[in-house]
Order: sequence, then C-alpha cells, then structure tokens
Amino acid sequence: MALYSTLFVVLSVIVTMVLAAGQEDVFEWQPEIHHQFRPDESMPATWFSQLFSLLVLSPWLILVLGWMVIGITPSKVMSGLSSQRGIWILAFVSSLAVTDYLFYLYWTQWNIFKTLTYVAGWSLVLFTTGQLALSSVQRYRLRV
Repeated sequence: MALYSTLFVVLSVIVTMVLAAGQEDVFEWQPEIHHQFRPDESMPATWFSQLFSLLVLSPWLILVLGWMVIGITPSKVMSGLSSQRGIWILAFVSSLAVTDYLFYLYWTQWNIFKTLTYVAGWSLVLFTTGQLALSSVQRYRLRV
C-alpha cells in the first residue's frame, strides 16, 4: 500500500512539473546581442619561422650531404639512370619531394581535409615507388 502511495506522489509531481514547464512565455523580448570579434591571432617571429623551415628542409640537406660523402655525384646518377634500379630510385625520391610539396600547400593554402585527401591518394604512389626502389637495390646487392 505504501508503494502505491509513493508512486502516486512521484507521478503527480512529474505531471505538475510538465504542466508548469509549458506555461512559461518563450516569446518575450530578449536583450539585444552585441557580437564581439576575437582579437587577431599573433604570428610567431620571423626568425622562428625561418628556423622551422630550415629544420623541415634539413633531411634533404642531410640526404645530399650523405650522397656526397659516399661518392654519389650527378654524373654517376645520370649513368645509373639507364638501369631500372636508377629509375625506381629517382621515382621514389621524386615522390618524396611531391609529398613535401603537398605539405607545403597545406601550410600555405589548403585545409586539413583537402590535404589528407591528396596525401591518402599519393601515399599509394609513394609506397609503390619506395617498395620498387628498395627491392631493386636489394636485388642489385644480392647479385654483386
């Protein structure tokens, strides 16, 4: 019996709250909204941006310096392009450069969604050329 009376009290309170919620006037005058624009975002110093650019481009500098240390010259590269191995290596390095260019476009013009769309498609080319280049180098090393 006590359970029924408690249940009745709870239901009557809920019905009263629902009826009271519908009685308020939602179309009354509100104060005018004044929009305030956020201040412009501050940009980093020029020296910091240039240092970051050098840091990003440093792997290419390390690659070229490494090639010079082991004796790879442009003439050797051009003579090696006659083989299939040289073509795949050149294709892989070129696809790495295109990937860097896509990231440059993201930094200067594109948004993240457009960049990810292009990078997703280009990653297949990058993976394929990298696989073929490394496979050709491995075959060359096993022959020699």
